Parts: sequence; structure tokens; C-alpha cells
Amino acid sequence: MFCYHPHTSPIQRLPVELLSYIFALGTHGVGLEDTPEAGEHTPQFTTENIKTPLIIASVNHHWRNIAHNTPSLWTSICVTVELIEADPDDEMGSLGVDRKLPTLNTNHLTSYLALSRNYPLDILIDARDQDWDFSEPEIPSEYECDTYTPPFSSAHMSTAISFLLPHLSRWRSIDILTDSWAPMYVALQHIQPVITAYGAPCLESLTLMRCNDFVSYSTTFEPHAMKGPAFLDLSGQPCLASTDILPRLQNLTLRGVHVDWASLAAVLSHSTAGLKTLELSSHCRDVRPTLSEYHQLLSTSPGLNKLVVSGSGPEVPDDEPEPLAREGLSQVSLPHLHEMTLGYHSAKEGQIVLELIDAPNVSVLTLEDSTYPGDAEDVDVSGLLTYLGTGEFPARVSHGVVIPDGLHHQLTVEKDSNESFLMPEKSQTSVSTGESTAQAVFPLLDTVILRGVKSCPPSLRTFFAPLPNLKSLELSGMSIQAIRALLPHGHIDSATHSIITTCPCPQLRSLCIRGFEYTRVHDFVLLVGGLAVERLDKGGCGLQEVDIHVDDTGGCVTEDVVRVSRAGTMVKVIREVPDDDDMDCDVCGGGGEGGDPFEAGGAFNDPVFDAHYAGRAFAR
Repeated sequence: MFCYHPHTSPIQRLPVELLSYIFALGTHGVGLEDTPEAGEHTPQFTTENIKTPLIIASVNHHWRNIAHNTPSLWTSICVTVELIEADPDDEMGSLGVDRKLPTLNTNHLTSYLALSRNYPLDILIDARDQDWDFSEPEIPSEYECDTYTPPFSSAHMSTAISFLLPHLSRWRSIDILTDSWAPMYVALQHIQPVITAYGAPCLESLTLMRCNDFVSYSTTFEPHAMKGPAFLDLSGQPCLASTDILPRLQNLTLRGVHVDWASLAAVLSHSTAGLKTLELSSHCRDVRPTLSEYHQLLSTSPGLNKLVVSGSGPEVPDDEPEPLAREGLSQVSLPHLHEMTLGYHSAKEGQIVLELIDAPNVSVLTLEDSTYPGDAEDVDVSGLLTYLGTGEFPARVSHGVVIPDGLHHQLTVEKDSNESFLMPEKSQTSVSTGESTAQAVFPLLDTVILRGVKSCPPSLRTFFAPLPNLKSLELSGMSIQAIRALLPHGHIDSATHSIITTCPCPQLRSLCIRGFEYTRVHDFVLLVGGLAVERLDKGGCGLQEVDIHVDDTGGCVTEDVVRVSRAGTMVKVIREVPDDDDMDCDVCGGGGEGGDPFEAGGAFNDPVFDAHYAGRAFAR
């Protein structure tokens, strides 16, 4: 009898080792060893792409054998709300009698942990709920109708962590994301005794995020009963030497999650790898590190490449006149820092963070007003911009400006609270003019992002003037003065008493503008075109591209491109259409029917909400 055997497909003839490697690429993408800087590697996976090994294993028997014998395919573990399921045998639940709580399906946890064998694990626990209404059961609410119960409970978090803790020695990265504090608190309390007793020898990346930025505007931590003990507290309990707890940690993100800052600094001081990225954000004032603890934390990480401080940083009393000098602290040298983000709640907060570091090689800077959205009082950071441009905080500033009519105008700004906190013996400029030879704090900047920064025009010009390498600039929610600060301006030469015109940021090639104040897009395009032409005439590099992002009311098509012929600048007008989901759903409870969010009861004018989270953070 003749039996027909179809030809084996080409992929089936590949060696097992090569097929296994192809499967690994399909599961994880570029391998860790292929990234430019392995220290900055952060595994990216979701509930969808972690299913790739399951799909591969279901193709045929040969592929299933290869997949089951390739441990690297099973090293990404993802726990989300999608894994929570009701008990199918809960018949009484439909009657409302002794209803059983939904349970966490742990089948994939046990399978992946077994199939990954002894390989390092990348773990994501995402306990966030897309329908969350910003309430937390553990925080008292004034709303009588507030009956929200998070689907991913503390019990579910306890179950997930209990499965993962026996494999702590294999953790390479772990990200824990929550809306409310209780699940995060339970996770940290479970991890604390184990990690301090046995350490996490392979852990390279740790991300802990409580994604509720609103609570960070309160002066006191909520829920107060769960404030302590802080994570990584090494006092009063048997533990490993700090040298063995986190020896390989390189990336640390703490957003809305506080730790024992002194213990963290001690642990990091013995890290063999040293931190490459550090993010501290959204911390209430009473759980922030002290000035000395923050200084020690930075001092233990001289190899930092990226630093993010937003709504966090050292806590200093408002009435403290010279905190750095009083504690005898000097600047922390961070010669490898290339990217910095600063989001400030007050000018003093931003000043301390900036003045505490010496990082002349920063090339990317993001400066952002991260104050409470409903705060009626703006935070003027003219002193910060002056410091960034000159390295000195102004005592009495005199700005010389030449405008197109040829007249020379002198503007004097008296000294505000922005005197140097670092060294009282450091002389401050009594009069600073455009002729100052002071060097910028970050002279090598090539990319700058300013979001909602409030400042006087002279300080903006002072900031832009000494940045010869700046090539890309993004202005979001800024006034038109920020754009005018890019125009060529003149100052009086002290030797010849003649007017010298210079072009700030002469290498600027890319400009992105969002949330501008002009209601007519056409007028704004003309303004930007005039800016490009005038900069070109005064020796600046021609702007190659300008992106203007407008909302749906801008009266333009999805994308309009206008070419400013003389300067050769391409001005692109991009309309940003809100998502339907954002239009239909208002998580803040105000404006859902098209109402004004600043009206009584709106998202930014809610008396009950404001009363709950108000405090000294709002009183300036």
C-alpha cells in the first residue's frame, strides 16, 4: 500500500537550538544582551504577549517539546485583574447569601514558575482598575454613596506574592502597580521579612507605583494606619548585612511609595552595580526623605544616568532659611547623569533639588509645574530658570533688552526668596545683566521640555541664552513669552557701549508646541514663521521642523503642513482628537455632561475633595 507523506516544512528542518532562539525572540523581542545599555533594560510585556509561549506550544507536538524545554520562554510573569474570576460553584452567590469573593486564578503562575526552572524572572503585578473612581476604602470619605470596592483586593495581592516569594532569588525585575494603598501595603509587608533575611541577589529593576497622584498633595500620608513600618526598615529585626540585600539593583522607581530612606541608602551604598536610573515622585511631605537622607541616597549612586524627581525630594520646613548650609552638605557629583526630570510643587522644592547636584553632562532636561491642578495661585520659578542659565540665584536682577524698535529697556527685579541654600559664603550677583559670563548649570543640553512653567520673560531669555547645543525644544502649556524668548535679542557691550545682538540656542532645529494660547492657528503659524526667519537672519540655525499640536476646536484638518519658504521651515499643525472613552467617562466626577470642571462640584472645584486633601501644601 502506498502511503503519502507530505514534505516537511522548511521551518521544521531547522536545528532545535535555532528554533528555540526564534521562539525566544518572538516572546521577548530583543534580548537583554542586545540592548545598548543592559543596565537600563526594562522588560516590556503584557497579558497578551506573555501568551506567546502557549500559542507556540499549541502548534504541534515538536514545537510543544521545544517550548517546554526552553526555560527562557516562561520567564515573564504577569498578574492582573483579568486573572480574577468568580467561583463557578457559588450558587448561593446569585441569591446574595454568603457570597464567595472572587479568587485569583494561579494556574499560569504555577506553570510558568515550573517551566522557567532556574532562569531569572521578570514580574509584573498590575492591580489597577480602569473603572477606579479615585476612592480608597481605607481612607474616610465624605461621600455617602461611595461604595467602591477594588476588584483586585489585598487578599488577591497576598495570594500572588505568596506564590512568587519562594522564587525571590530569581527575581530580575518586579513592577507592582496599584490604584489604592492597601494592596501595595500588603505586598510590601509580605516581601519585607523575606528580602531582608535572604536578599534578592538577581534583582536589577524595582518599580513600586501607587497610581494616585492626588493623595501626594496632602501634607500627611493616608491611610495613616498603614503608614508604617516602612519598606526595607532594617532596624529591630534579624537581617542580612546591607551588602547582600540588593547587590545588583540598577533601576529604582518609587511613585507614591515610601521606604525607609536611611536603610535604602545603606543598602545601595554596597551595591556592586550601582543605580543607573532613579525616580522619586508623588510623595506626601511627611513620608519624604530628610535632606541628609536624600543627600546620602544620591551620594551612593554616582553612576546615575537618569534622575526623575517629581512631587518628591527632600522635605525641608518652610521656615528653614539655609538648609543645605546648616547641615554642612555639599553638592553631589553625578558626572554620568544625562537625563533629568524635575516636577516641582514649589519654587523652594525645585531649588533644593537642583542646587544639590553637580551634573554638567546632562543633555536632556524636563522641567514641569506639578502643583495641584485646582490651585488658584501660580508658582513663579523665575529664580530657577535664572539659576539654570547662570549657576547663580538672583539677588537683584537687571535685564537689558533691545526690542525691534531699537530702544534699550532695563528691567530690574528685586531679590525674592531664591537665595542660595548651599553655601552662604558663595557670593551672589548683586546685578546680573545679559553680559554675564556665568555658565549654565547644564551647558550640554540638547533637548529641553518645559511643561506649564511660569516665569517672567527675562528669566526665560536668561535660561535659553547659554545653550549653544540645544537642538530640540518642547513647550507645553507655556505662554507666548516662551516663544518670544527665542527671538534674537541684544545687550550693551561694556567695552564699546554698543548694542550686540545674539541668537539664543543657535543650533535649535526642532520645536514642538502644545497648549498654546492663540485661538487662531493661522496667526500662530505666522508668528512661528517670523521667528524662524529672524533667527536665520541673526546667525541661528534654520528651524527644520515645527510641530503645533491643537485640540479639536482649532479649526484645522487632522494634519496641515505649511512651509515657510524663506527659512525652509516645515510647520506641521496636528489636531489632537480626544478618545471617545475619555469623552464618555469622567473619573473625577465633574464635567461628564459637558459642564465646566472649574464650576462648583467640578473636577477642579470640588469642596469636599479639596477640604480632604488641602493643607499646608496649598497655603503659600
